[in-house]
Amino acid sequence: MPLYKHGNQTLKKPNRETELAEFKRAINRSMMNPVYKAYAILLYWLGCRRSEPLFITTEHIEETEDALYIDITVNPDIPHSRLKSGLTAGAVELPLSLYGVELVRAVWKATPKGARLFRFSDKTGYRIIKRLLPGKSPHWLRHNRLTKLRRKRDRGKVSTDDIKSFTGIRRDSTIEGYGMKTKPGIHKVAQVLE
Repeated sequence: MPLYKHGNQTLKKPNRETELAEFKRAINRSMMNPVYKAYAILLYWLGCRRSEPLFITTEHIEETEDALYIDITVNPDIPHSRLKSGLTAGAVELPLSLYGVELVRAVWKATPKGARLFRFSDKTGYRIIKRLLPGKSPHWLRHNRLTKLRRKRDRGKVSTDDIKSFTGIRRDSTIEGYGMKTKPGIHKVAQVLE
């Protein structure tokens, strides 16, 4: 099984996706603060790095009648930083119809103007996900989202460039490296062998 680095640990790459139903059950049975749940929801839908939502302020979100536009920003001192501004093609759109996005909206509305939505550390963000989804990490959710996006790409619904724009990944090879081995994927390849 492929490995990936997490800090100074080498972990097995995820091999089973976290489906929406499983994620909903975890959120619904959790007694966590709504702010923590909103953080987990953003990680689930965006597949972003765990530090990226920590820098979102109230000014980084704009709303239309059916969606939130979130300007994912990370500290500019970090080499993999992706800085975007305003309601542009670079802002990530999250339809309000997606599970949990209404909670993100509520947290945004309750946050004082100019303040960060998630006023906790990167380490706390890691602990939130570990508590919510035992045996998984924030990076697991990134693998999860990229696997789902790759599957949509394979069906012709999105392009590799679309995935790169959405996730902030720069190289095509990185997208391929992030994917999970899945039974349907193995079965799919087995069916086309000649």
